[in-house]
Amino acid sequence: MRALRLAERLLEAMVAFLLFALVAMVFTNVMMRFFFNSGIVVTEELSRIALSILILTGAVLALIQQRHIAMTLVVDRLPEPAKKAVVALTGAVMLYGNFLLAQGAWMQAKLNFSSNYQISGLPSATIYVAATLAGTALALVVAGRMVLILSGRMPADKFFQAASADIAE
Repeated sequence: MRALRLAERLLEAMVAFLLFALVAMVFTNVMMRFFFNSGIVVTEELSRIALSILILTGAVLALIQQRHIAMTLVVDRLPEPAKKAVVALTGAVMLYGNFLLAQGAWMQAKLNFSSNYQISGLPSATIYVAATLAGTALALVVAGRMVLILSGRMPADKFFQAASADIAE
């Protein structure tokens, strides 16, 4: 659990940095265009890359913090053994989706390692590597929760807990 808390803090810092960098780049470019009729061309590429990485990092952070939206109307009414079965089925589907994300992104990364963005010179595989890491991290979080729930060390309700549960409290 300590490693998960450390990862959560690092992801929060990364999200904050990326958000700040994105706002700073876009604001600077808008001001430059307004006052000087020119802009910093590289910020368009960098802001696109930063936004993509921000979205992927935010998805991992939201899963760790259980901030994704969940529809638990049916699951809440099930007995505990049925909830565990739904956890196993839902977790398997989520793991497969995360596997597809990581595998597909890695295939794209391998194809794009030899090419660079035209203006910034960064490798075109940058976003795909981030997507590979995000897919792997998402799978690790889901697998860890599944193991805890199916072994009985965590209630099945925790798998489906989402942002709506926080609002109700």
